[in-house]
Amino acid sequence: MNSSLEYSYVNLTRWVSSIISPVILLGCAIGNIVSFFVLIRPRLRKQTTSIYLAVLCVAEMGTCYTGLLRQFLLDAFNLDIRTINAFTCRTHIYFTYVFLRLAPILLALVTLQRYLYVSQIVLCSLKSTYIQLFSCILFVCVAEFHLFLYYDFTHSDTLPRTGQAPFECTVDTVRHAKYYSFRSKIYQKLTLVTYTIIPLAIIILGNALLVRTVRQASKRSRSTTHKKRSVTRMLYAVSILYTVLTSPASIFLAVTSPKYQFNPAFRLQWTLLRLLFYLCHSVNFILFCASGTFFRQELVAFLNSLYSCRCFHPDGMIDYDGRSLDSSIRQTRGSSRSNSRAYKKKNEDKQAEKALVTF
Repeated sequence: MNSSLEYSYVNLTRWVSSIISPVILLGCAIGNIVSFFVLIRPRLRKQTTSIYLAVLCVAEMGTCYTGLLRQFLLDAFNLDIRTINAFTCRTHIYFTYVFLRLAPILLALVTLQRYLYVSQIVLCSLKSTYIQLFSCILFVCVAEFHLFLYYDFTHSDTLPRTGQAPFECTVDTVRHAKYYSFRSKIYQKLTLVTYTIIPLAIIILGNALLVRTVRQASKRSRSTTHKKRSVTRMLYAVSILYTVLTSPASIFLAVTSPKYQFNPAFRLQWTLLRLLFYLCHSVNFILFCASGTFFRQELVAFLNSLYSCRCFHPDGMIDYDGRSLDSSIRQTRGSSRSNSRAYKKKNEDKQAEKALVTF
């Protein structure tokens, strides 16, 4: 009975993941790519918040295509990227956690930066924004580099070391016993505080302060705060949805005991929460369109530019320009000839008049 129940849970989990994951991946790719190119257009690029949100689109796309794509291939085709060889094991797990850590830090940083900008405490220039982004990315890459160093395609850390046990992408408990102890006991708690609790606290508190500051600014001047409010509403929507959709998965892992993870229902519950988590990284385009007036205007301009590039082929434009250039040259030559004839005729008339007068 227990084996049949576990088998049904496994099949249901794979079926749900195989159906929903491609939809999220497709929406993530299209939405984040379009959002990125719209946010870096000249009109929006002047806002430092747009630069942060553009980099956030890249981080969220990386999160989906390193984490959710691997799980989809595993559930649909029983293919694990990390088990190909040692290099893919180290590289994939490293970039998975780099993108995963970048998203909350970037969102917390842009929330803090937006509050300082709207309240006019600190006015960040584009140069300082690029420096902050580079420092943030460098910090995460260095902080997670231990995963690339110590993970390997080796013996399982949960199964006994026998010749029949398959290799896994994990830490060798014999060669790196101290690091394995650090990863199991300290690393998870450290990342929970650094990448979940602190960013969520900054996001919630920063948005609360932003609401109060924008209301006060709108009472003083309605004309100068319209563009600020448009970009700020986009940040509100992203921050609120991130908090709502990512918190359940973090809370579930924090309160679930290790023994419950062997329960047949755990895999289905965790799959649903994980899909909810990745859904957060694929709906930014919808949020930007719903909340940002200037984003919608720039989106229409971006689509019009793409449509214009497709309708007017460069060769046709050159031929057309060549024809128009030839016609303009002919018109110029014709007009110059007619002007010279009129000038000669005018001189002849003047000479005839002088001859009559002298006569």
